[in-house]
Amino acid sequence: MNNEAVKRQIRELCQAPGPERKEEFFRQMKAQGLLNRRTRTLSQVEFIAGQIPYIEKWIWVLSVLLLLFITEVCRLRPGNYPFAMTPFLAAGILVQTGRSFRWKMAEMEYVARFSLRSVMLARLFIVGIFNTLGLMTVILLVRPCFSYSLLRVFLYMMVPYLTATWLGSVYERKQRADHGWGCVLICLLASAFFAAAPVFLAWLYEERLTVLWAAVMILMVVGLSGSVRNWISRMEEPAWS
Repeated sequence: MNNEAVKRQIRELCQAPGPERKEEFFRQMKAQGLLNRRTRTLSQVEFIAGQIPYIEKWIWVLSVLLLLFITEVCRLRPGNYPFAMTPFLAAGILVQTGRSFRWKMAEMEYVARFSLRSVMLARLFIVGIFNTLGLMTVILLVRPCFSYSLLRVFLYMMVPYLTATWLGSVYERKQRADHGWGCVLICLLASAFFAAAPVFLAWLYEERLTVLWAAVMILMVVGLSGSVRNWISRMEEPAWS
């Protein structure tokens, strides 16, 4: 039996029922003014702001608790160890990137009004800005607790965070359906490395190597930008409104 015959039999066996009360439906639509109504175009600010309620609440709670915990630890025990906690801030961003694929909703979101690519970019932007501004605030608050300059505290805070974010983004792009445990493990390993560094690699925190930390931070930013670009290039064109 050829394919055409199979298709014909499927059409015969799966006849869709005729529309019922079609005219009544269109009359109601016309009466409510919805028949020729066009969807209002959103600005980019409105679109981004509209994505805030869809970000899972535990991500906000995790970020706030971590920022408060880092601040308190820096106040009570100033040293190089508190810097190792910033990688955990990346967990929320990384888990958010694979949410649609993890719950098998990506194909449905591809055909929604706003493209999956645009939605994910907006949510990553929101969480990333929140975490970055939070870290900036923490840095300004705890700076008096350290003998380091403001620049060095900034670098020691941001490099672990960006390292975990970059490594996790590479992993998440390749492994989208592991329920986020791989990203959590990456954050744990990054935190463990920077926690052990003051003991085994204490020379890394010498003032003369500030330039090295700055160079690593730039590399992490460039790497993260490239990773995000590769990730979004596999999706459809963005539709911000």
